[in-house]
Amino acid sequence: MYFCISIVHFSVLVSDEAMGFFPSMRGLRQGDPVSPLLFILVMDTLSRLIIKAIKVGFLKGTHINDSRSEDILISHLLFADDTSMFCKLKISQLGYLRGILVLFQAMSGLKINLSISVLIPIGEVPELNSLANCFGCGVDYLLSSYLGLPFSATYKCKVVWEPVVERFRKKLAVWKSKLLFRGGKLILLKSSLWSLSIYFMSLFAVPVKLARCLEKT
Repeated sequence: MYFCISIVHFSVLVSDEAMGFFPSMRGLRQGDPVSPLLFILVMDTLSRLIIKAIKVGFLKGTHINDSRSEDILISHLLFADDTSMFCKLKISQLGYLRGILVLFQAMSGLKINLSISVLIPIGEVPELNSLANCFGCGVDYLLSSYLGLPFSATYKCKVVWEPVVERFRKKLAVWKSKLLFRGGKLILLKSSLWSLSIYFMSLFAVPVKLARCLEKT
């Protein structure tokens, strides 16, 4: 991993010509193509630590079951730069979890910022604030949406598509379609309008009537 960081060199283009190369003196910066790879390798270490703690019984994740599928145990979820860890809200469980984070910090050199971390209860949890104080973080509750997608909505819910239709109409209202040529209209459709519906379709099924309504709009 250190080898990948130490061999990185940069160059500046001046009039479309590379003007020499210089090494990185302060590690990787945001946007470097090597940065996501290193981040995945580091977070894989945290995942293995949590899985090991689950196997030996230090932590207990949450079970998700469905009548049509088998019982699934979820201990943690990683998405972008957010990490969600599931455990029982007990002093012993939080102590083991805190120990895992300290061990991960010592191994990776990354500092865990507990001031921006929160405990999110599922159901009734007694003495939640005292548990959060012991862990050193705040308390929050399930949000209504995350990254623009609503929580607690069914797969075929139609209400969640109302903001998409509204944003369709707002964007079209400010576009001067008469001043755009055909290529410009296609670019706006593909890059702006259709991206709204495609993002929602990653989680929800679009109703047929609503798809026809969007096409008509």
